Amino acid sequence: MAQVGLNDLHFAILTVDSKDELTYEAPEPMVGAINATINPAVNTQELYADDQLWESVSALGKIDVEIETADLPLAIRAKILGNELKEGVLIEKATDVPPHVALGFKSLKSNGKYRYIWLLKGVAQPIAEDFATKKDNVEHKTPKVKFTFMARVHDGQWKHTADEESEEFLGAETWFDKVPGDTTAFNPEL
Repeated sequence: MAQVGLNDLHFAILTVDSKDELTYEAPEPMVGAINATINPAVNTQELYADDQLWESVSALGKIDVEIETADLPLAIRAKILGNELKEGVLIEKATDVPPHVALGFKSLKSNGKYRYIWLLKGVAQPIAEDFATKKDNVEHKTPKVKFTFMARVHDGQWKHTADEESEEFLGAETWFDKVPGDTTAFNPEL
């Protein structure tokens, strides 16, 4: 099925990723999802013997992800980039350290059902911004955030994907309540 939509973009700050513990803050929405591009880098080594390809071994490298939204409020920018927000002013320093985050969203498929995705551990890069003067024709300038995703230390996982129409998938109603694998109990009432 072809993907024909994108909505319900969420992020969650990863607070602990160790062999014994995995915790995230509660997921928060990032409204106005326009695009999400996931591009895993795969490193391949090939071995030739007896005048032919004998073996091919691939390893997953970094995963480049870019999201585009209609708006990116300063409070969310501060959270995902490790910046300071003071009295309504976003303060960006060279020493800022972005936290590890998870990104979740759903994508409408051409069959009318949704594909659900969580990317589990990534770091945002400082945002490139593009400004232009207003002309006769309005041209929208929308924020794009680039991330580098990787596997978690806790379990080696980097992505969870589920299709709504799968009989085994029962988590559509709670998909954005917490990041998959979180070892803490989450209470949505808090």
